[in-house]
Formats: sequence, C-alpha cells, structure tokens
Amino acid sequence: MSNWFNKVTIETDSILEKIKEHPFIIELMDGTLSTEVFQFYVNQDSLYLSEYKKTLAQLSIKCSDENDTQFFLDAATGIINVENELHQVFLNKEQFNNEPSPSCELYTDYMSRIVNNQTLEEGLAVVLPCFTIYKEIGDYILAHQTNKDNNPYQNWINTYAGEDFAKAVLNAIEITNRHAEKAPEEVLNKMELAFIKASKLEWMFWDSAYNKEAWKI
Repeated sequence: MSNWFNKVTIETDSILEKIKEHPFIIELMDGTLSTEVFQFYVNQDSLYLSEYKKTLAQLSIKCSDENDTQFFLDAATGIINVENELHQVFLNKEQFNNEPSPSCELYTDYMSRIVNNQTLEEGLAVVLPCFTIYKEIGDYILAHQTNKDNNPYQNWINTYAGEDFAKAVLNAIEITNRHAEKAPEEVLNKMELAFIKASKLEWMFWDSAYNKEAWKI
C-alpha cells in the first residue's frame, strides 16, 4: 500500500474533528483557557513525554534501516527537547505532580506495549498520531486564531505549527508508509487498529486535561 497514512486518516477524520471542537482547543485558540487547566495539561504532557521518549528509542532499535533508527533517536531527543523548553516556560515546578492521570497512563502504557511486543509496523502506527494530530491541531489553531499578538499560549501554538516539527511529521509518515507498502493484509489491519486507538487516546488526553482528571479512588 503506497500511501497507508492517507487511507487510515479517512478512518480517523471524525476523531480529529472532535479534537478541534473540544473546549480545550477552542479556549486555547482564543487565549481564554484557564491557567490551572493549562498547567495541568503541561504537567501531564511532561509525564507523557518522559515515557514517549523511551518508546521512540525502543522503536528505533527495532528499525533495520539506519536512517529510520537515527530519525527516531533524534525524535526522542532533539524534538522532545524543544517541547521540554516549552514546559520550562509554562510549567510551575513547585506544583508539579509526578502521578500520571488515568488517561495519560493508559496512553503511554498502550504505546509501550505495542512497540515492545508487536511488529515494527504496528509500533510505527501507534506512535504516529502524536506526530500528526499535534501538527494538524497546531496548523488549525494558527489558521483560525485572531489573537496571535496577545495569546498567552502562542509559543506553544507556534511550536506545533512550525517548520521543524512539520519536517519531523513528514519523515514519520514516510517511514510508516514505506513499511506499510510491504506489509501483509493482517499486519495492515493491526496497524490501522493501533493508529485509530492511539488517535482516540489523543482525544482522551486533551479531555482529561480539560477536566483535570484524577484517580477516583
């Protein structure tokens, strides 16, 4: 399959639209999102990224192509370091909570399980929504906002709508498409399931941040 990504995104368009319509994104775009909610989000995102780095590094080990290996190693360091810089700006370290929310833990554990226990192709599919959805949301906000000069979250928005991140996203898509092209139907079906579930978990992550999700017991 020459362009697996284009096909699978048709299956997840409705999820992306739900994310765009979420109050977190709407309020982030117009700058009215509460500081407390954004702090909660950045706190959880920091915990998420600490696990995502490990997952990307593990995925790099499974790649036989040295360029693919290098890409995911770079993604686990350089790209994530940019995000960590944002956390230094927006995260109140005095109030940092080391406990991941249920949705955060579910998402990172699911990706880790797929990458460590399933095929390389499934691993590529499960980490991809974190690249592609953030790019889509960054572009969407930048295209529709009217307050670029006074939005308190503009640095965050600019990062995910930026050229460097766009290049990384295109590389991740190209690698996944290349492996999907040679994959049997059974693996393609599992890739699609992993991509769809990870996309749903992206929505859950935004929603959990907006509601400052906590363990119920």
